[in-house]
Amino acid sequence: MTFASDGRVRADELLARFGRNPLSFCLRYDAPWQYVFAGTGEGAVAYLERNGVAVVWGDPLAAEDSAGVVLDEATAALRRRKLRVCLLLVGAETAAHALGHGYSVLKIGEQPFFSLAEWQPPRGDPGKHLRWCLNKAARAGVSVRAYEAADEEPARAALAAWEAGLARPAASSFLRSSPLTHAAEKRLFVARCDGRVEALLACTPVPAENGWFLEDLVRRPDAPMGATEAAVVEALRALATTGAERAWMDIAPLRGSEAQLDRRAHVLFRAAAPAISFFDSRYHFRTLTRYLDKFQPTAWRPAYVALNPPLPTVGVIRAVSALL
Repeated sequence: MTFASDGRVRADELLARFGRNPLSFCLRYDAPWQYVFAGTGEGAVAYLERNGVAVVWGDPLAAEDSAGVVLDEATAALRRRKLRVCLLLVGAETAAHALGHGYSVLKIGEQPFFSLAEWQPPRGDPGKHLRWCLNKAARAGVSVRAYEAADEEPARAALAAWEAGLARPAASSFLRSSPLTHAAEKRLFVARCDGRVEALLACTPVPAENGWFLEDLVRRPDAPMGATEAAVVEALRALATTGAERAWMDIAPLRGSEAQLDRRAHVLFRAAAPAISFFDSRYHFRTLTRYLDKFQPTAWRPAYVALNPPLPTVGVIRAVSALL
């Protein structure tokens, strides 16, 4: 394994070939990324180092049949440097492998997944909340279309209005909402009403899955009811017509957390309780979960954190908190 803090070009190549985690596009954003590359150059993990902790972002960028080997080698290399390792927001396969190779594993939520060939706006009682929102938007005159160059200034105005209306400071890390960053690589949609951009949705590619992640969804505080729901539904439809097979939305934190892979999960939850409480008060987990439930996704995919050594420390929690 080789370490590199300037391996962006190689990492971008691996991302284009092996990017299966919907959150991997975040590696394109500005952050002090460091990389551990496989000796063959055919795989890597990306991480941020904070106070003796290597926070690894997402699943390894590697072919499915070699991802476990890449992770094992990267773990060994990071541990030789006396770093604690935290795998953040990894999928089920990575979590299961990590659990068998010295990590503790904690399921922290679920991510809505859409099979675009099958998904339709839900009907009947399961779809009543979404229908209500879409009907409200239609009556208000909201329309959704693909982003055009002429939308840039009004879209930036909508983003500024959204940030000004937050009840908390806007995030300043690489996870901040930045829908227009790397816009040429994204699919963008705007919800308009009376000539004004009311909501903006940015979708980032998930190359190895022929899919898209509905990453940034922002709205004016006074936007008509249903503007964001209309943007999501139109985006899912539009992505399907262009041949995409899959789509994802944001992780619903704590959803399904009663089903764990690791019997030590209750200990991990107890240790992480102060951080969970802080982020719940900041991001309103239950509200987000209710919003995502409206769309009745095809399935919910689990998201995990994994730790090596297995027990969390204050330093690990602080390192992760610094990113969020």
